[in-house]
Amino acid sequence: MEENIPTSPSPIQDSNPITTSSSSPNGTTATPPKKQRMYPELIIPNNTHPNKLYAFPVVGLVIKFIILIPVLIVSLFVGLIYGVLSIVTPFVILFTGKYWNTAYTFTLGYFTYTAKIQLFLAGITDKYPGFTLEPNGIFEIRLPKPESPSRLMAFPGGGYVGRFLILIPYAFYQTVLQYGMYVAIIASWFGVWIKGNYPESLYEFIKDELRVSLAYDTYMTYLSDTYPSFKISMNHKKIKIILLILGIVFTLVYSAYEINNALYTAQHPYSRTAPASNNSGSIN
Repeated sequence: MEENIPTSPSPIQDSNPITTSSSSPNGTTATPPKKQRMYPELIIPNNTHPNKLYAFPVVGLVIKFIILIPVLIVSLFVGLIYGVLSIVTPFVILFTGKYWNTAYTFTLGYFTYTAKIQLFLAGITDKYPGFTLEPNGIFEIRLPKPESPSRLMAFPGGGYVGRFLILIPYAFYQTVLQYGMYVAIIASWFGVWIKGNYPESLYEFIKDELRVSLAYDTYMTYLSDTYPSFKISMNHKKIKIILLILGIVFTLVYSAYEINNALYTAQHPYSRTAPASNNSGSIN
C-alpha cells in the first residue's frame, strides 16, 4: 500500500515546494512523473550565521577535518556496506523485478551521511554531521524507490558497464562542477569574513554540485533508469559562469597531467626500479 509523506511541519522550510512525492524510509513509494530527470530533490537552507572560525582560510578547514576524523572512519564502513549492496542489487532486480527495501533504505542513508559531511566541509552548515544515517535537520533528500526497474539495465556486470559508459559525459560535467565547487568554497571563506554571510551564488553552486553528484550515484546504483539532468540554477549567472570556466580549466589540466603520467609509465615501465637494479650488481 502506498503511503504519502506526512504533511507535518518540517524543521527545514522549502521556499520552492517540490510537486513530486517521495519515498518514506520504510520503503513505501510514490511514483514521480515519467522521465523525471531532476533527481534527487534536495532542500538545503543556506547558512545564515556562518561560524567565522570554521571559515578562517585553511585553518578552519584543518579544524573541520580533525574533528571529522571519527565521522570519516565510520564513513569507510558505511561505504563498504553500500558497495556490497550495490553488487547484490542487480541480482535482486534481475530475479525479482523489484528494488529491495534494504538496499533502498541504506543507499538513501549513505547518500545522506556523505552529503552531511560535504555540506559541513563546504560551510553550508556548521552542524556536526554526527554518526546516524538521518539528515538531522541539516537538509532533506527526496528520492522515490523505483517500482519497476529495468532488468536489462540492471543485468549483473553488463548493466553497470553500460551505465558507466553512457555516463562518461555526465561524469566529466560532474568533475567540472566539483572543481568549481572547490573554488566556491575558498571564495566563501572571504565572503563570510568580509560580509558575515555565506554568499548566495556560492551556496547555490555547491548545492547544485551535490545534486549532480548524487544524481550520478543514483543512476549507477539502479535507483533510476532515466539519464540524469545536467541542469543547474543560473541565478547570479556571471559568478557561476566563472566557476564553470575555472572548473573546466582545472579538469583539463588534471586530465592532461594524468594522461602524461600514464604515457610516461607505459614508455618507461622500469624507470623507478632501474637505479636500484643497476646498483645491486656493483661491488663497492
